[in-house]
Amino acid sequence: MLLLIVLTLATARSGDPRLYPPKPGDAQDVWLIDNGFHTDLALPRAAVLAHGGAFAAAAAQTSPDPWIMLGWGDAKFYEATSPWQDRLGDGARAALGGRPTTVHLEGVPVRPDLAWRSGVHRVAVSSAGLAALMARADRSFALDRNGAPIALPVPRQPGEAFFASREGFDAFHDCNEWTAELLAAAGLPTTPVLDAVPAGLWLDLQLRAGL
Repeated sequence: MLLLIVLTLATARSGDPRLYPPKPGDAQDVWLIDNGFHTDLALPRAAVLAHGGAFAAAAAQTSPDPWIMLGWGDAKFYEATSPWQDRLGDGARAALGGRPTTVHLEGVPVRPDLAWRSGVHRVAVSSAGLAALMARADRSFALDRNGAPIALPVPRQPGEAFFASREGFDAFHDCNEWTAELLAAAGLPTTPVLDAVPAGLWLDLQLRAGL
């Protein structure tokens, strides 16, 4: 227990007061979406496209919906369609690292808190913080020789797509810690030890970011 406390404190990231909290009149809404096992962020599509970069190029290929949900993870585990409870063994193998990873995008036709009844949390960031978050998302995409994101041939419903990622997944860098890294880029304080699971990430944001 003492070791866990030491690791938690030692790895905690301070926030950036230049970016967070947003100044009055400068709040930009993003949404943390938590299904109990995995977290995504939903961003306004207009802001993503205006920002440009790999994320914008991928979003333009994915959906015309006003919100774009963004997530990341181990490709084999994430692309499977069976219930996650049936894939725990595969998830354990993903934690060992060394496997391909993917960025997942999906359009959301209405504001996320209207699309889901639970597990949806508003996060207000500054304009500069949102730009920094999207720039961090850009760095997750693997690019082809022309600098374009690489779409993966994974069958899904219209408005949903997977793209190759350049980042590594393992027990110390999982999908929820990746979400926390994007929020950290926006200036929020985060704590990787807590952020490895959705409940810990939300608790962390409540305790340290005042959400």
